[in-house]
Amino acid sequence: MLPIPAIDIQSGKCVRLQKGDLSSTKIYFEKPIDAAAHWIKEGTKKLHLVDLDGAKSGKPENLECVLEIKKKFPDVILQLGGGVRDLDTLELIFDSGVDDVILGSIAIKNKELFTQACITYPEKIILGIDAINGFLAAEAWTEASKLSASDLISSYKALPIKSIIYTDINKDGMLSGPNLEETNEVAKLSPFPVIASGGVKDINDLINLSKIPNVIGAICGVSLYENKINFKEALEMF
Repeated sequence: MLPIPAIDIQSGKCVRLQKGDLSSTKIYFEKPIDAAAHWIKEGTKKLHLVDLDGAKSGKPENLECVLEIKKKFPDVILQLGGGVRDLDTLELIFDSGVDDVILGSIAIKNKELFTQACITYPEKIILGIDAINGFLAAEAWTEASKLSASDLISSYKALPIKSIIYTDINKDGMLSGPNLEETNEVAKLSPFPVIASGGVKDINDLINLSKIPNVIGAICGVSLYENKINFKEALEMF
């Protein structure tokens, strides 16, 4: 079970939000590449990147920051979400060297496009499932849907998806502990490996997540930036 440092990018800076609220910004690094350098020095081989501005606008807004990281650290695995709404953008991102792309909004709103993306880029698309009170959200979490996680997983279970990232929006950035019950339900339903996201506050949360079958990783943000988790120790433990 791999802890994965998160680098959320807003206006070219590395930030964290609470529950995805774009007005709750706290800056941790002025430059995302400095955040990447820090976590790579700590031992990570994978980074979770989110273009927050892109998630809101529907097109990449901070891709140059992502490319700077990939250029300086070509061996690090980058998974990127935020602002991908068409195949041309997807092609641009993959051609730029990003390893995996997280698609959430189009999975909810455009089944044909999501299916085509997964077939065109097998085992390189991560299905982003972002839930609030049991229902999925899209467009930087500003639009609620009437779909559940099980609905989305059932729709796409035959596709060559790499993994699922399951986020409980109410937990995100709050250091309140992950939603273990819902994460377990998603992991049981999913034919794909699951990465947990939202609420991880300490090493005990990682231990509890590691006990859930089919959960292969956990995205860690505030818990790392606020030194609630020693990343080197976490890597050694898992």
